Amino acid sequence: MITSDVFFYSDGERIAGYLHTPDGWNPGDAPRPAIVVLAGYSGNTQADCTHMMKRLCAEGWFVFGFDYCGFGNSEGQRNRHRPLEQAQNTYDALSYLQTQPGIDPERLAIYGTSFGGANGVWVAAHDERVKCLVTSVAVTNGERWMRLIRRPWEWLAFKERVLKEAQQRVRTGKSTLVPNGEIMIRDPDAQRQREMHGERGHSFQSEERDLESGEAAMRYRPEWVVDKISPRPVLMIYAEYDNLVPPEEHLSCFAKCGEPKKLVKLSKAGHYDSYEFRNPVTCQIVYAETIAWFKKYL
Repeated sequence: MITSDVFFYSDGERIAGYLHTPDGWNPGDAPRPAIVVLAGYSGNTQADCTHMMKRLCAEGWFVFGFDYCGFGNSEGQRNRHRPLEQAQNTYDALSYLQTQPGIDPERLAIYGTSFGGANGVWVAAHDERVKCLVTSVAVTNGERWMRLIRRPWEWLAFKERVLKEAQQRVRTGKSTLVPNGEIMIRDPDAQRQREMHGERGHSFQSEERDLESGEAAMRYRPEWVVDKISPRPVLMIYAEYDNLVPPEEHLSCFAKCGEPKKLVKLSKAGHYDSYEFRNPVTCQIVYAETIAWFKKYL
């Protein structure tokens, strides 16, 4: 596998990408499929997705990851999370891949993890260039997700805070920065994982977010458009004991998704057990199901 640091432009910002070329491919060979791997709420492909990208590339596919605008090595304003901007980054990533030698422009797919799964559903529903989709431990309805990870009184207080901040922002042009954990509430397991990332040299980019990030996530509901993906195939993987993205997120979205589709439960697993850096055993199920799905449909 050869990994190349590349870039493309999206909404005028230079986006950092990482193109993985499979072993055995040489210029002039028949074109091969390509898979876009979408990072979660960290926004940084290098933090979330390196193992998956390598594993997919080992199967002979081109694999492309990138840092969303404002995250990692990409240009753009920091301290903000805008799902619709990330979706635009993904459309532009697909366009970039269609310009690359060796890639079949008619055989593009997406693998999205956590909030990247939300972006994967949204983009696949709106862009028929995506021929196949896999999501893992994915957010599918931003408002429901933020409600489920809070106690009822915390949810009501958070909604009120976001509303008041929006009313202030439109009058003053000033945004309120808050610790990222006030938007994406972390259970103790998720907090331990964040600390482990730090110990392993990873960074959860921009530990502060503006409160508009919470508002933008609440309005992002890919579940509402998931039915538009069919007849293109969708695989959804969820963790039975996921407290960061509760199973309701996947079960509700899957019910609205058209055929062909498949739902896989990671038994007795939490959110981060789907990643190799946390659980090398459970993640093998994610690898096996994902690879089998792409081999069948891509």
